Amino acid sequence: MSVPQGDGAALMQLSGISKGFFGLSVLRDVTLDIPKGRITGLIGPNGAGKSTLFNILSGFLAPDTGAVRFRGAGIVRASVAARSRAGLVRTFQTPQVFSHLTVRENLIAGCHKLGRSGFLANLLGLPSSRAERRRLAVQADKTLARFDLAALADWRAGDLPVGQQRLVELARAAIAEPDLLCLDEPSSGLNAEETEQLRRMLVRLNQDGMTIFLVSHDMDLMSVSSAVNVLCFGEIIARGDFAAVQADPRVREAYLGA
Repeated sequence: MSVPQGDGAALMQLSGISKGFFGLSVLRDVTLDIPKGRITGLIGPNGAGKSTLFNILSGFLAPDTGAVRFRGAGIVRASVAARSRAGLVRTFQTPQVFSHLTVRENLIAGCHKLGRSGFLANLLGLPSSRAERRRLAVQADKTLARFDLAALADWRAGDLPVGQQRLVELARAAIAEPDLLCLDEPSSGLNAEETEQLRRMLVRLNQDGMTIFLVSHDMDLMSVSSAVNVLCFGEIIARGDFAAVQADPRVREAYLGA
């Protein structure tokens, strides 16, 4: 299954990113571009700084130095909520679902940015609010089918195994068609069949035009990326297409242990 190449224009740019904790340098002058319409990957051994860079990109951490730009605008001081409203959505290493809600209700919760009714209309149950709820329910059902989750629509999300919870989280993140979908170790805890299902889904989302930033230790999953960046001890040591990075001796030494 081929991976679309997008238009190559940078949707997000990180430049000169450095970060330290308690005197320990975790990231040093990291520069990374995420082109629009592509899947961009980030790999590296444990302790490389991947999670720190991911948290800076998504707004959970601020860098000590450097710039973060999204669609050309500086967002280094923007909150997580502001980044989400701008179209940047992330998932987590441990699936974050609303465990007491059904799968359908989880997806409807992901539709909040699509809503147009105001607080008062929702509070009073006005016709506009009821019509919107029906519209969002239809959108949720379409997404359930898209992610092969229709049979689980009325299950409580917390009762599902980890693999299906990850799929629910991915569907909830994708339902509002974010400009940039950022995935943090999405195959963690999945078996081989579930990982392959995830791989196919990422390719399908990208073919539909979604830009994806993928952080993973899973080389099989990383093969969906148009470009791969390799982080080691806080620095980018290699970048390029998947085959070139896989063959790079620096990567084999740092990441594969060769």
